[in-house]
Amino acid sequence: MKTLTMKLAMAATASFLAMSAGAWAGEVVWWTPNFNEARARELVEKFQAANPDVTVKLEITTTDGLPQRILTSLQSGAAPDVIDVQHGWVNGYAQNNLVLPVDDVLTDREDYIPAALEYNTWDGKLWGIPYRIETHAVIINKGDYTAAGLDPDNPPTTWTAFKDAAKKLTTNGKSGFAITGGGEVGNTIFRSLPFMWMLGGGIISDDGKQVLVNSPESIEAVTFYTDFLKEGISPTSTLENDGTANRRLFIAETVSMYQSGQFDIQSIRKENPNIDIGVIPVPHPDDGKTAAILGGWSFVIPSDAKNPDDAKKLLGFLAKSENQAVLTDTFPARISAMEAERFNDPILQVFKEMLPFGRPVPAHPNWVQISQAYFDGIQRILLGDEDVKTAMDGAADEIEGLL
Repeated sequence: MKTLTMKLAMAATASFLAMSAGAWAGEVVWWTPNFNEARARELVEKFQAANPDVTVKLEITTTDGLPQRILTSLQSGAAPDVIDVQHGWVNGYAQNNLVLPVDDVLTDREDYIPAALEYNTWDGKLWGIPYRIETHAVIINKGDYTAAGLDPDNPPTTWTAFKDAAKKLTTNGKSGFAITGGGEVGNTIFRSLPFMWMLGGGIISDDGKQVLVNSPESIEAVTFYTDFLKEGISPTSTLENDGTANRRLFIAETVSMYQSGQFDIQSIRKENPNIDIGVIPVPHPDDGKTAAILGGWSFVIPSDAKNPDDAKKLLGFLAKSENQAVLTDTFPARISAMEAERFNDPILQVFKEMLPFGRPVPAHPNWVQISQAYFDGIQRILLGDEDVKTAMDGAADEIEGLL
């Protein structure tokens, strides 16, 4: 009886292991952000029709807290097979052996924006496949401009003129220009770091060896950014607001201007078609040039992916020009995908004009933690707990230990 029981137990165990293995074989788990969900499901259906032996399980992520969630999953060995990540995170993953190289998937590099590939390259290998690129511009309510005696066809270009215009637009309970101070860290990095670059500052140097966050140039730029709240130009809810919140305030016509990407245009048109939308370049110092972060998203395959072979098959499909044109709601990383009709909308022109001013964030393995330290300093300023120099000195001390 004991022998029979042992045989039955061994058989049951073998059956369980076979079932577990079968759950991995042919299944790809893909984490993609909620703003991609509808388009991702469309492409998954198309992929599975062409690859009936592979099942793609979509798990939808949200941007709030996403950097830490992904990092935790990569470090724990419990990661999915494919993850959408911001370009700036890829290098750190690669340097910490958390993702697999994908040189064998991307075979037509000449059709990609070079800067997008640079983001994902380390030690001579490609560690992510870029599919989306973007820079910010300033979205304006042209009707508000006219009502304030401003010319929307001749918008302000310098910091001084821009702040003057924002003050004129701040009237009757309406805020002239909304900055971000809450939500996912990247919201504030994308909107404030370019102002630091315009003056020659930054959070850290491009080579990742020097802390710049408390340099005189950076302090001047952070002061310019945070003063929009301190001077009553940005909404009182700024400390909690991320990019989505600012878009909603703009749609509600309680904000006249805010920084964002072209991905907001469709929502504004749909939710408040009465707004006459304008787009202007991000303003620059009186004697300088504008700047922007060249942002966007890439696909990575974790080192502990359970099904890397089928994951690469999915990435090869998603990297096709026609599929990149579908998935992205900004600009595709592939040059040929830019030819799709949807990218010819005239309102996208200024966003295109900002692309040459786009720069990558510094490639450092601790960039996620470095940017968090800076963001925490910004929050202390916006709360009124510390002045700009004290907050940036504190951030510098923390960042110094992360270099």
